[in-house]
Amino acid sequence: MTPDPRSTGRRPSRAVARLALPLAALSLALAACTQGGPPAEPTDQETAVQSSTPQPSPTGTPTADGSPTPPAPSAPPATPTDAPSTPAAAGDNALLTISLQQDAGAEPVQYVLECVDGAPGPASTLPGAEAACAALARLGTAFFTAQPNKDVMCTQQYAGPQTASITGDFNGTSVLASFALTDGCEISRWDRARDLLGSPGTL
Repeated sequence: MTPDPRSTGRRPSRAVARLALPLAALSLALAACTQGGPPAEPTDQETAVQSSTPQPSPTGTPTADGSPTPPAPSAPPATPTDAPSTPAAAGDNALLTISLQQDAGAEPVQYVLECVDGAPGPASTLPGAEAACAALARLGTAFFTAQPNKDVMCTQQYAGPQTASITGDFNGTSVLASFALTDGCEISRWDRARDLLGSPGTL
């Protein structure tokens, strides 16, 4: 039996229709994957552009050419300025004669006190000359040149008949001072100069 040529020509059309449906579905699936799929890897050109972008430097703000700004130089440590040197104060200089008398009828005993820059000099004969030179520095010339104040009330005390005198030169000032133990003021004055005169009443 010979096939009908009309029926043979329809079969290819049906086969094409059957293949078109799966292809259309595949195209839709590929389009969906392209829109929601993972991001594409950067190309070599994009990587080069990103690497050429200057990155912030921890040491400073990047300059126009991309190099980091060098850190500001730290200030050198401050060095203490040398304080102006002041010359040491010169010690006291004195050449004094100290005369001590037990009473009005006794012969006075004399000693020499020499102080050179605050230290006993070779001419000193006074016992305890080192303490005596230190006492001169403590008392000053005003102690030996001051005149008695008659308006000061002094206690009526008597500590003995001893008397003393100090004469000479003290730091360029002429010294002439007398000491006694006849009242409270004189006893106090003697006591202040005890390193030169000895303790009151023990001569």
